Amino acid sequence: MLRPGLIWLSKQEWAERSARAAGVERLLVRRFVAGDTRHDALGVAQQVSRSSDGVAGANAKFSFLGEAVTDPAEADQAVAEYCALAAAIGDGTDLNARVGVKPTLLGLGISYQTAERGLLAIVETAAEHGVRVELDMETSDTVDATLALYRSATGKSELTGVALQSYLRRTPNDAQALIDDGIARVRLVKGAYSEPSRVAYGDTHAIRRAYTDLLELLWNAGADVGVATHDPVLHRAARRLAADRPGDGYWEFQMLYGVRPELGAAMRARGERLRLSIPYGERWYPYLMRRIAERPANALFALRAVVGR
Repeated sequence: MLRPGLIWLSKQEWAERSARAAGVERLLVRRFVAGDTRHDALGVAQQVSRSSDGVAGANAKFSFLGEAVTDPAEADQAVAEYCALAAAIGDGTDLNARVGVKPTLLGLGISYQTAERGLLAIVETAAEHGVRVELDMETSDTVDATLALYRSATGKSELTGVALQSYLRRTPNDAQALIDDGIARVRLVKGAYSEPSRVAYGDTHAIRRAYTDLLELLWNAGADVGVATHDPVLHRAARRLAADRPGDGYWEFQMLYGVRPELGAAMRARGERLRLSIPYGERWYPYLMRRIAERPANALFALRAVVGR
Protein backbone atom coordinates (compact mmCIF):
# COMPACT_ATOMS: atom_id res chain seq x y z
CA MET A 1 0.00 0.00 0.00
CA LEU A 2 2.90 2.37 0.64
CA ARG A 3 4.15 2.44 -2.95
CA PRO A 4 0.83 3.34 -4.68
CA GLY A 5 0.18 5.99 -2.05
CA LEU A 6 3.55 7.63 -2.56
CA ILE A 7 3.16 7.58 -6.33
CA TRP A 8 -0.26 9.21 -5.91
CA LEU A 9 1.33 11.87 -3.69
CA SER A 10 3.94 12.52 -6.38
CA LYS A 11 1.14 13.98 -8.54
CA GLN A 12 -0.43 16.21 -5.88
CA GLU A 13 0.45 19.91 -5.93
CA TRP A 14 -0.59 20.39 -2.28
CA ALA A 15 1.80 17.61 -1.23
CA GLU A 16 4.64 19.25 -3.15
CA ARG A 17 3.92 22.58 -1.45
CA SER A 18 4.00 20.83 1.94
CA ALA A 19 7.28 19.09 1.12
CA ARG A 20 8.90 22.36 0.13
CA ALA A 21 7.57 24.08 3.24
CA ALA A 22 8.99 21.28 5.40
CA GLY A 23 12.46 21.90 4.01
CA VAL A 24 12.73 18.61 2.13
CA GLU A 25 14.49 20.38 -0.75
CA ARG A 26 17.27 21.60 1.51
CA LEU A 27 17.54 18.49 3.68
CA LEU A 28 16.93 15.59 1.32
CA VAL A 29 16.84 16.44 -2.36
CA ARG A 30 20.57 16.95 -2.78
CA ARG A 31 21.14 13.31 -1.92
CA PHE A 32 19.29 12.24 -5.08
CA VAL A 33 19.46 15.35 -7.33
CA ALA A 34 22.69 16.99 -8.51
CA GLY A 35 21.31 20.54 -8.36
CA ASP A 36 19.19 23.03 -10.27
CA THR A 37 21.45 23.64 -13.28
CA ARG A 38 23.39 21.71 -15.91
CA HIS A 39 26.55 23.18 -14.40
CA ASP A 40 25.66 21.43 -11.12
CA ALA A 41 25.05 18.15 -12.94
CA LEU A 42 28.27 18.34 -14.93
CA GLY A 43 30.18 18.99 -11.73
CA VAL A 44 28.73 15.90 -10.07
CA ALA A 45 29.51 13.81 -13.15
CA GLN A 46 33.11 14.99 -13.15
CA GLN A 47 33.36 14.06 -9.50
CA VAL A 48 32.00 10.51 -9.85
CA SER A 49 34.06 9.90 -13.01
CA ARG A 50 37.38 10.32 -11.23
CA SER A 51 39.46 7.28 -10.43
CA SER A 52 40.59 6.85 -6.84
CA ASP A 53 43.10 4.42 -5.36
CA GLY A 54 43.12 2.41 -8.55
CA VAL A 55 39.33 2.14 -8.65
CA ALA A 56 37.71 3.27 -11.90
CA GLY A 57 35.17 6.05 -11.86
CA ALA A 58 31.56 5.87 -13.05
CA ASN A 59 30.14 7.11 -16.34
CA ALA A 60 27.06 9.36 -16.44
CA LYS A 61 23.58 9.71 -17.87
CA PHE A 62 21.95 13.11 -17.36
CA SER A 63 18.24 13.73 -16.90
CA PHE A 64 16.67 17.19 -16.86
CA LEU A 65 13.78 16.87 -14.45
CA GLY A 66 10.23 17.44 -15.60
CA GLU A 67 7.28 15.57 -17.09
CA ALA A 68 3.65 15.85 -18.17
CA VAL A 69 4.24 19.17 -19.95
CA THR A 70 1.12 20.78 -21.43
CA ASP A 71 2.56 24.18 -22.36
CA PRO A 72 4.35 24.23 -25.75
CA ALA A 73 6.72 26.93 -24.47
CA GLU A 74 7.79 24.68 -21.61
CA ALA A 75 8.42 21.81 -24.04
CA ASP A 76 10.54 24.13 -26.18
CA GLN A 77 12.53 25.15 -23.10
CA ALA A 78 13.25 21.49 -22.33
CA VAL A 79 14.45 20.88 -25.91
CA ALA A 80 16.72 23.93 -25.72
CA GLU A 81 18.12 22.72 -22.38
CA TYR A 82 18.90 19.26 -23.74
CA CYS A 83 20.57 20.69 -26.83
CA ALA A 84 22.73 22.94 -24.64
CA LEU A 85 23.52 19.99 -22.37
CA ALA A 86 24.62 17.78 -25.28
CA ALA A 87 26.85 20.57 -26.57
CA ALA A 88 28.36 21.06 -23.12
CA ILE A 89 29.12 17.34 -22.81
CA GLY A 90 30.63 17.05 -26.26
CA ASP A 91 32.63 20.26 -26.33
CA GLY A 92 33.73 20.99 -22.82
CA THR A 93 34.28 17.68 -21.02
CA ASP A 94 36.01 14.34 -21.30
CA LEU A 95 32.99 12.55 -19.85
CA ASN A 96 31.55 9.30 -21.12
CA ALA A 97 28.01 10.61 -20.81
CA ARG A 98 24.53 10.21 -22.26
CA VAL A 99 21.27 12.10 -21.86
CA GLY A 100 17.93 10.58 -20.91
CA VAL A 101 14.72 12.25 -22.07
CA LYS A 102 11.11 11.78 -20.94
CA PRO A 103 8.66 11.99 -23.88
CA THR A 104 6.07 13.84 -21.81
CA LEU A 105 8.67 16.51 -20.99
CA LEU A 106 8.96 17.11 -24.73
CA GLY A 107 5.21 17.62 -25.01
CA LEU A 108 3.85 14.14 -25.77
CA GLY A 109 0.75 15.16 -23.84
CA ILE A 110 0.29 18.04 -26.28
CA SER A 111 0.74 15.92 -29.38
CA TYR A 112 2.94 13.18 -30.78
CA GLN A 113 4.21 15.64 -33.38
CA THR A 114 5.33 18.09 -30.69
CA ALA A 115 7.37 15.42 -28.92
CA GLU A 116 8.82 14.04 -32.16
CA ARG A 117 9.89 17.47 -33.36
CA GLY A 118 11.63 18.17 -30.07
CA LEU A 119 13.26 14.75 -29.85
CA LEU A 120 14.68 14.91 -33.36
CA ALA A 121 16.13 18.34 -32.66
CA ILE A 122 17.86 16.95 -29.57
CA VAL A 123 19.10 13.84 -31.41
CA GLU A 124 20.49 15.91 -34.27
CA THR A 125 22.39 18.23 -31.93
CA ALA A 126 23.59 15.36 -29.75
CA ALA A 127 24.85 13.40 -32.78
CA GLU A 128 26.94 16.39 -33.83
CA HIS A 129 28.66 16.22 -30.46
CA GLY A 130 28.91 12.42 -30.20
CA VAL A 131 26.38 12.16 -27.39
CA ARG A 132 23.84 9.36 -27.09
CA VAL A 133 20.16 10.15 -26.43
CA GLU A 134 18.02 7.63 -24.54
CA LEU A 135 14.25 7.78 -24.25
CA ASP A 136 12.89 7.04 -20.81
CA MET A 137 9.75 4.91 -20.52
CA GLU A 138 6.89 6.36 -18.51
CA THR A 139 3.35 5.08 -17.86
CA SER A 140 1.95 2.16 -19.82
CA ASP A 141 -0.38 4.31 -21.90
CA THR A 142 2.64 6.06 -23.46
CA VAL A 143 4.60 2.93 -24.45
CA ASP A 144 3.42 2.75 -28.07
CA ALA A 145 4.13 6.43 -28.66
CA THR A 146 7.54 6.17 -26.96
CA LEU A 147 8.58 3.23 -29.11
CA ALA A 148 7.40 5.07 -32.22
CA LEU A 149 9.47 8.09 -31.16
CA TYR A 150 12.48 5.82 -30.66
CA ARG A 151 12.13 4.36 -34.15
CA SER A 152 11.92 7.86 -35.55
CA ALA A 153 15.07 8.85 -33.64
CA THR A 154 17.02 5.83 -34.90
CA GLY A 155 16.42 7.09 -38.42
CA LYS A 156 18.45 10.18 -37.51
CA SER A 157 21.23 8.59 -35.47
CA GLU A 158 22.47 5.30 -34.08
CA LEU A 159 23.45 7.21 -30.93
CA THR A 160 20.04 6.45 -29.47
CA GLY A 161 18.50 4.09 -26.95
CA VAL A 162 15.24 3.37 -25.13
CA ALA A 163 14.18 2.07 -21.73
CA LEU A 164 12.06 -1.04 -21.35
CA GLN A 165 10.22 -1.96 -18.14
CA SER A 166 10.25 -5.56 -17.00
CA TYR A 167 7.04 -5.27 -14.96
CA LEU A 168 4.92 -4.63 -18.05
CA ARG A 169 3.45 -7.83 -19.45
CA ARG A 170 3.90 -6.60 -23.03
CA THR A 171 7.64 -5.97 -22.80
CA PRO A 172 8.93 -9.32 -24.18
CA ASN A 173 7.10 -8.61 -27.44
CA ASP A 174 8.45 -5.06 -27.52
CA ALA A 175 11.99 -6.29 -26.90
CA GLN A 176 11.75 -8.92 -29.63
CA ALA A 177 10.49 -6.30 -32.09
CA LEU A 178 13.52 -4.10 -31.37
CA ILE A 179 15.80 -7.10 -31.84
CA ASP A 180 14.13 -7.97 -35.14
CA ASP A 181 14.57 -4.38 -36.32
CA GLY A 182 18.24 -4.32 -35.32
CA ILE A 183 17.78 -1.41 -32.88
CA ALA A 184 17.90 -3.20 -29.50
CA ARG A 185 19.81 -0.56 -27.51
CA VAL A 186 18.00 -0.97 -24.23
CA ARG A 187 18.10 0.39 -20.72
CA LEU A 188 16.34 -2.41 -18.84
CA VAL A 189 14.50 -1.25 -15.72
CA LYS A 190 11.90 -2.79 -13.42
CA GLY A 191 9.37 0.06 -13.68
CA ALA A 192 8.43 2.78 -11.23
CA TYR A 193 4.78 3.65 -11.92
CA SER A 194 1.55 2.33 -10.42
CA GLU A 195 -0.12 0.12 -13.04
CA PRO A 196 -3.16 -2.22 -12.98
CA SER A 197 -2.51 -5.95 -12.67
CA ARG A 198 -3.82 -6.65 -16.18
CA VAL A 199 -0.98 -4.47 -17.49
CA ALA A 200 1.90 -5.12 -15.10
CA TYR A 201 3.20 -7.68 -12.64
CA GLY A 202 2.85 -6.57 -9.06
CA ASP A 203 4.92 -8.95 -6.96
CA THR A 204 8.68 -8.89 -6.63
CA HIS A 205 9.24 -12.49 -7.71
CA ALA A 206 7.32 -12.09 -10.97
CA ILE A 207 9.07 -8.82 -11.81
CA ARG A 208 12.47 -10.37 -11.14
CA ARG A 209 11.65 -13.40 -13.28
CA ALA A 210 10.47 -11.16 -16.11
CA TYR A 211 13.62 -9.04 -15.82
CA THR A 212 15.88 -12.10 -15.94
CA ASP A 213 14.04 -13.50 -18.97
CA LEU A 214 14.33 -10.16 -20.79
CA LEU A 215 17.99 -9.88 -19.93
CA GLU A 216 18.65 -13.32 -21.38
CA LEU A 217 16.62 -12.52 -24.51
CA LEU A 218 18.57 -9.32 -25.15
CA TRP A 219 21.87 -10.94 -24.25
CA ASN A 220 21.40 -13.81 -26.67
CA ALA A 221 20.59 -11.31 -29.42
CA GLY A 222 23.86 -9.43 -28.92
CA ALA A 223 22.02 -6.29 -27.84
CA ASP A 224 23.40 -3.19 -26.15
CA VAL A 225 22.02 -3.48 -22.61
CA GLY A 226 22.08 -1.32 -19.52
CA VAL A 227 21.30 -3.44 -16.44
CA ALA A 228 19.49 -0.57 -14.74
CA THR A 229 18.43 -1.81 -11.33
CA HIS A 230 19.53 -1.65 -7.71
CA ASP A 231 18.44 -5.23 -7.04
CA PRO A 232 21.41 -7.41 -5.98
CA VAL A 233 19.51 -10.54 -7.07
CA LEU A 234 19.39 -9.21 -10.63
CA HIS A 235 22.99 -8.04 -10.44
CA ARG A 236 24.02 -11.61 -9.66
CA ALA A 237 21.89 -12.91 -12.53
CA ALA A 238 23.64 -10.53 -14.94
CA ARG A 239 27.06 -11.60 -13.70
CA ARG A 240 26.19 -15.29 -14.11
CA LEU A 241 24.96 -14.66 -17.63
CA ALA A 242 28.16 -12.81 -18.52
CA ALA A 243 30.32 -15.56 -17.05
CA ASP A 244 28.43 -18.48 -18.61
CA ARG A 245 27.78 -16.96 -22.01
CA PRO A 246 30.13 -14.22 -23.15
CA GLY A 247 28.07 -12.29 -25.70
CA ASP A 248 28.70 -10.07 -28.69
CA GLY A 249 26.83 -7.08 -27.30
CA TYR A 250 27.79 -4.36 -24.85
CA TRP A 251 26.47 -4.26 -21.31
CA GLU A 252 26.97 -2.24 -18.16
CA PHE A 253 25.36 -1.73 -14.78
CA GLN A 254 23.33 1.44 -14.35
CA MET A 255 22.16 2.99 -11.10
CA LEU A 256 20.55 6.20 -9.89
CA TYR A 257 22.67 8.88 -8.29
CA GLY A 258 22.31 8.74 -4.50
CA VAL A 259 20.53 5.37 -4.37
CA ARG A 260 22.41 2.49 -2.72
CA PRO A 261 25.86 4.01 -3.27
CA GLU A 262 27.51 1.10 -1.46
CA LEU A 263 26.50 -1.22 -4.30
CA GLY A 264 27.99 1.11 -6.88
CA ALA A 265 31.21 1.40 -4.93
CA ALA A 266 31.52 -2.39 -4.81
CA MET A 267 30.95 -2.65 -8.56
CA ARG A 268 33.63 -0.08 -9.26
CA ALA A 269 36.04 -1.87 -6.93
CA ARG A 270 35.50 -5.07 -8.93
CA GLY A 271 36.24 -3.23 -12.15
CA GLU A 272 32.67 -3.50 -13.47
CA ARG A 273 31.30 -0.85 -15.82
CA LEU A 274 28.89 1.47 -14.01
CA ARG A 275 26.85 4.42 -15.23
CA LEU A 276 25.05 6.73 -12.81
CA SER A 277 21.85 8.48 -13.83
CA ILE A 278 22.27 12.07 -12.62
CA PRO A 279 19.09 14.17 -12.48
CA TYR A 280 19.03 17.94 -12.17
CA GLY A 281 16.54 20.79 -12.30
CA GLU A 282 13.99 22.52 -10.13
CA ARG A 283 11.15 20.03 -10.79
CA TRP A 284 12.47 17.48 -8.32
CA TYR A 285 9.32 16.57 -6.39
CA PRO A 286 7.75 13.83 -8.61
CA TYR A 287 11.16 12.25 -9.18
CA LEU A 288 11.97 12.23 -5.47
CA MET A 289 8.63 10.67 -4.51
CA ARG A 290 9.13 7.78 -6.94
CA ARG A 291 12.60 7.15 -5.53
CA ILE A 292 11.12 7.00 -2.05
CA ALA A 293 8.33 4.70 -3.27
CA GLU A 294 10.80 2.25 -4.80
CA ARG A 295 12.55 1.44 -1.53
CA PRO A 296 11.28 1.71 2.06
CA ALA A 297 14.76 2.69 3.30
CA ASN A 298 14.48 5.86 1.22
CA ALA A 299 11.20 6.69 2.96
CA LEU A 300 12.87 6.29 6.35
CA PHE A 301 15.72 8.49 5.24
CA ALA A 302 13.23 11.12 4.09
CA LEU A 303 11.37 11.07 7.39
CA ARG A 304 14.56 11.44 9.38
CA ALA A 305 15.63 14.35 7.20
CA VAL A 306 12.35 16.19 7.67
CA VAL A 307 12.18 15.73 11.45
CA GLY A 308 15.88 16.44 11.89
CA ARG A 309 16.94 13.11 13.37
